[in-house]
Amino acid sequence: MSISRFIVRFLSFALLICVSFGSYANSISKFGDYVIHHNAVPTDILLPEVARAYKIKRSKNRGMVNIVVQHKGKPAKAKVTGTGVNLNSQLKHLEFKEVVDGDVTYYIASFRVTNKETINFKIKVQPTGTDKTYTVTHKKEFFTR
Repeated sequence: MSISRFIVRFLSFALLICVSFGSYANSISKFGDYVIHHNAVPTDILLPEVARAYKIKRSKNRGMVNIVVQHKGKPAKAKVTGTGVNLNSQLKHLEFKEVVDGDVTYYIASFRVTNKETINFKIKVQPTGTDKTYTVTHKKEFFTR
């Protein structure tokens, strides 16, 4: 799959997830030949059919992290683990599930949030077939009202 086709598919998925994509921008981290796309969104913005398809609970009190890994411009599978810590030092363990959509694999984890809660995410990504682990960080404030 070409890089442009991958980006179109990723953005299409993001658009399905996000009612207003501009408010929930995707972040990119590069590690040599690997590119890791990551974002965090509240799950109540998911379209009901998307939430059902990916078995994600829609709620104003839930957030979701989405990770996609590429190697040399092509989709790559990985082991993804991570945590989130809010400003009160409360730890959120993230359990990522793998979602395969055609040639692209997404890693999705959901968690509880409260109004105006800022979460600092630390996600570890170990691409399949390598012993290297890459760490991405992401910060997101959630609003539940």
